[in-house]
Amino acid sequence: MRIKFKKSNLPYMLISLLFSLILFFNVNSQNFSRLVSSDTSYEEVIQNVPINVVYDSDEYFVHGFSSNVSVKLSGANRIQLNREIDPDTRNFSVVADLTNLSSGTHEVRLKTKNLASSLFATIEPDKVSITMEKKVKKEFEVSPILSSATSSNGLKIGEMSAKPGKVEITTGEDTMKEIDRVVASVDISKLKADQESILAPVQALNANGEALPIQSDPQNVTVNFEIQTPSKEVALYPIQEGELPEAVESVKIDLNRSKATITGGQSVLDQIDSIGIPVDVSQIQGTVKKLIDVPVSGEYQVNPKTVSAQVTPIFKKSQESQTNSTNNVSSSTTEDTGNSSETTKASETETSQTTETVEESSVQSTN
Repeated sequence: MRIKFKKSNLPYMLISLLFSLILFFNVNSQNFSRLVSSDTSYEEVIQNVPINVVYDSDEYFVHGFSSNVSVKLSGANRIQLNREIDPDTRNFSVVADLTNLSSGTHEVRLKTKNLASSLFATIEPDKVSITMEKKVKKEFEVSPILSSATSSNGLKIGEMSAKPGKVEITTGEDTMKEIDRVVASVDISKLKADQESILAPVQALNANGEALPIQSDPQNVTVNFEIQTPSKEVALYPIQEGELPEAVESVKIDLNRSKATITGGQSVLDQIDSIGIPVDVSQIQGTVKKLIDVPVSGEYQVNPKTVSAQVTPIFKKSQESQTNSTNNVSSSTTEDTGNSSETTKASETETSQTTETVEESSVQSTN
């Protein structure tokens, strides 16, 4: 059967076709726009986008899922894309909606919220497994513990105490039953020799020592402790500094002690066996005693902090001869003076004896 079209119907057919095309492109406008502008599309992958979990936080405690995902954004609008990449100007968020769920473990599909219509998002992973428990609270005592027995620099920790000594733990009712102890873990690798306290995070552990999902109030406590610093005895020796005076050939230096005790990190102590004591001899004229500080660095401390050094000069031979000659002259002068004194005393004795003889003769004549 042959169908005949009237020419009078042709305008109506064209109008119908036009409206059909408009309707088609209107329904598929986004895909068509993406197809047309595919050569100018931009893509960016954003890492560590936080998941916003929507649930009744007064009744439930949720845990067991990774709190961040990666999101790939694409679109033709570069300005809009840059705005969403920057966390400070970002409008969209990733949401896990649990509002219609109850206690238990659930697999929830993630969605984007407030994303601009000109952008497209792909979430990786697009699903997360989340555990919901009835929320409970309880107060626990906090016990400080160390991440290891000693630190990398050899420091050892003595008695420790936490302040405050108790914290309030919030978790699920099933998780609460698993709590064996609440601790404040001290990272000993961050401690220094002169430190007396550190801020430590609170953790709840089960019987196997595994960390449990909790919320603590406060989240951190101050741990006070005593550090037992490694020590070592090292030798002390004098180091002559400065130029000797012209008349001095050499010096003899005697320290009042030959050893000292140093304290510090074990790795530092292992490198030190002795410490040199600098003694300035540039102005030496005779035997002297000097009080000298023992050299130290910021990596260790020393006890005692000062030592006494006796410095005895050894003069050159010409100087010794001159000194001896001077001493001999002094001795001769002393001897001559002594002899003159003895002669004078002898004369005085003879005069005294003569006077006594004359007196005796006068007495006898009178008689």
